[in-house]
Amino acid sequence: MLELLNIHAMIKRINDNTVKLCCNGKGCPTVTDLGNGLVEIVDDDGNKITVKKEEAALISDGVKTLNEEMLILG
Repeated sequence: MLELLNIHAMIKRINDNTVKLCCNGKGCPTVTDLGNGLVEIVDDDGNKITVKKEEAALISDGVKTLNEEMLILG
């Protein structure tokens, strides 16, 4: 999907628990492993959500489904 948007993505490890997701935008979201199966995602504007790792792993598939690239559950 990122190719469709002409975005070149890069994942950079910040420390043992945090990675930065850069895609040539104004800011770069971060994903932090909070332990206990939870991750915190902070967007470009500083908004934060905490979700289970399993839920966070599904985000990419959710975006693909919205773009009709893949339909998982019909």
